[in-house]
Amino acid sequence: MKTRISTDLGDPIWIKLLKNEAQETDSSMKEVLVRALESYFAHRLEMKALQKAAEAVFVEWDTPLDSDYDKL
Repeated sequence: MKTRISTDLGDPIWIKLLKNEAQETDSSMKEVLVRALESYFAHRLEMKALQKAAEAVFVEWDTPLDSDYDKL
């Protein structure tokens, strides 16, 4: 199944950069966009996983004594 998106990027510099990257890497603009999206979402998923792991650690540290430290 093919999916098509259409959007106004707002600033023409994005198209220029996209075209330049496609030429430099000998790939299509679509391939550059797909790689950029893959990288973006891989980073987002990694950050969410790290945040979830960090939250679990802080839950373990949460004790009634914390309120005493907060008062200081």
